[in-house]
Amino acid sequence: MADTPEQDLRAFKFERILNQDTGRKTLNLLGTINGLPAIITAEKTAFNTTSPENFVSSDEGLLSLNLLQKNDIYHWFMGTISQSATSNAAAKVNLIYPCTDVHIKKYSAQQLHMVVETPDIYEKYVTKYIKQKTEGGRLNWVYNILDHKEESEKIVYEDEDKEMGFILLPDLKWDLVTMTSLYLSVIVHRTDIRSIRDFTPSHIPFLAALRSKVLTAVSEKYSLPGDLLKIYVHYQPSYYHFHVHVVHISHDMGASATVGKAILLDEIIEVLKLMGKVPGSQVVGYKDLEMTYVLGEEHDLWKKIFEPLGKGEEPTI
Repeated sequence: MADTPEQDLRAFKFERILNQDTGRKTLNLLGTINGLPAIITAEKTAFNTTSPENFVSSDEGLLSLNLLQKNDIYHWFMGTISQSATSNAAAKVNLIYPCTDVHIKKYSAQQLHMVVETPDIYEKYVTKYIKQKTEGGRLNWVYNILDHKEESEKIVYEDEDKEMGFILLPDLKWDLVTMTSLYLSVIVHRTDIRSIRDFTPSHIPFLAALRSKVLTAVSEKYSLPGDLLKIYVHYQPSYYHFHVHVVHISHDMGASATVGKAILLDEIIEVLKLMGKVPGSQVVGYKDLEMTYVLGEEHDLWKKIFEPLGKGEEPTI
């Protein structure tokens, strides 16, 4: 009989820390499970505010306290809090098993670099990289969701149209409880869009309809108005099947939602509206734009394309 996910996680044999962020309270660990590489990512969860009146209770809230310092009206303590894996968990834990070298690089601490991707670099080199990343079953997990083979019980909303439709579901990074850390993903049904580089003005109706339907679905499901949501995409994305991130505006997503990584969906729509309006312009889509973004030095795009180009060498992609 195959091991359960919890049994797999418990069998994790630690090798080294890939990264930790004391500000955002996250930890990434590399190890093995049954001899295969695995990654565990952990993030401290938000405080449970369903019963704030019990916070100081020694039975249901602060179980123990250690006074560190006091000065006039100020007091500093360290404490332990009553916790439950179902109602008040201490951490959100993700397991990637078996993981690949790409996952290890992604979750490792690394120096970041700003790069400028010209239309020529995109056409000559990046398209080859994208092709490699969409072969060999790398997107099977995405198709499993779209085909309702996995995670169908989590679907918040679905438009089944193969051209205009999508699935909206909670992202694995959300604890499903804390509304101010709400994080949903939109995965489109169509397979002809790998990233924003594939967009032209002809896609405006598709993107505008997607945005409208997402806002309505989130409002109906979670009673959140649109002005409390950030809707954005990544470039470069973590996988090359078009998807959109929907996050509560109060949620600190760190580097995932910063300049050089995240691009608002509204901005993409407005840029597409402007394309073709300038007389004599050769810009017909996002593939014709110069794009600046952040890459970690462990990313293959940096190692195989931008680092060699910076040294005057031919990319190895």
